[in-house]
Amino acid sequence: MTTIEKLMQEQVVSVPASENVDTAVARMCQAGVGAILLVEGEALAGIFTERDLLMQVVSQGLDPAKAPLREVSTLDVVSVGRSASVRECASVLQAQGVRHLPVTDDGKPVGVISSRDFFEKVTGELETLIDRIRYDDALQSMEDPYDHIGGSYGR
Repeated sequence: MTTIEKLMQEQVVSVPASENVDTAVARMCQAGVGAILLVEGEALAGIFTERDLLMQVVSQGLDPAKAPLREVSTLDVVSVGRSASVRECASVLQAQGVRHLPVTDDGKPVGVISSRDFFEKVTGELETLIDRIRYDDALQSMEDPYDHIGGSYGR
């Protein structure tokens, strides 16, 4: 069983939950990510996303330099443990409708997987598996698995 630990982004971008929005946005831009984790000590305390910036800050006319992250972030965070299966993560992403899924170990964030990265990696693995099955089938049928155009060598 493949666990999410093999697919997750191990670079955890975080800020203390006590910071303001402008600090979080600056860190997100610097790291090139669409979400940042809020922490209290080492524990996961929330998540702030580009969507939160748009819906909770910009559309409300708040000043990012004064807006506390705690007031505009998701504090009831959906997360999975590092040993969660790929299937479990797919279910959580779909059922919860989240785009960024923190991965934790004893409440401490150890990674993040975005829905885009998740589906790109899973699709890539699926394509590799299909190619391998086709190759094995060709060998079993005594065909040349590298002969993609139907002809033979030397003609």
